[in-house]
Amino acid sequence: MTRKDKRQTIDNVSSETAGAVPRRRARPRGLNEWQDLISEQLDEAASKGAFDNLPGSGRPLRLNENPNEPSDMRMANKLLKDNDLTPGWIGDRKALQSEIEALRTAMRRQWTLTRARAGAPGNDAAALESGWKRTLRGWEEQIADLNRRIADLNITLPIWRMELHRLKLDEELGSIGATRNLADLGQ
Repeated sequence: MTRKDKRQTIDNVSSETAGAVPRRRARPRGLNEWQDLISEQLDEAASKGAFDNLPGSGRPLRLNENPNEPSDMRMANKLLKDNDLTPGWIGDRKALQSEIEALRTAMRRQWTLTRARAGAPGNDAAALESGWKRTLRGWEEQIADLNRRIADLNITLPIWRMELHRLKLDEELGSIGATRNLADLGQ
C-alpha cells in the first residue's frame, strides 16, 4: 500500500466516524478523579443505608486506643502511661544516646584544644603526639564499651527501626575533622 493509499484510507475512516461518538482512550485516573469516584461510591452506599446499623453507631469514637498495639500489651502500656512511666528499653536507649552525645561533645572539645596546642609556637610535638595517642586509646575503649551496650540494647528493642548504630572511631574523628596523627595537621 502506498503512502497515498494509506492517507486515503485514514481520511475515509475519519469521515465515516465523524458522526460517531469518539472512543475514550484508556488512561490512568488522576488523584482527583479517584477521590471523586470514592466519594460518589460512599454517598451512594450511604443513601442505600449501608452504614445505618453499624456497631457503635451514635456513640463517640474511642480515639485513645492504638489499633497497632498488640492486645496483650494494651493493659501494660495503659498502666505505664497512667503512671507517667516508660518501658525500660526506652529509658535504656535514651541513657545510651546521652552517653554517646557526651562522648562526641568531649571529643570535639579535646580536638579543639589539641589542634590549638599543635598550632601554638614552641610546642613539644612529641609530647603532644603521645598525649593524643593516649586520648585515642581511651576513646577506643569507651567506644568498645558503648558498642557492647548498643548490641545488648538492640537485642531487646521491640521495634527494629529504634536500633542504635554501632560507633566507629574513624567515623567519629572524621565528623569533627580530627585525624589519628597530629603530623597530618601540617599537611
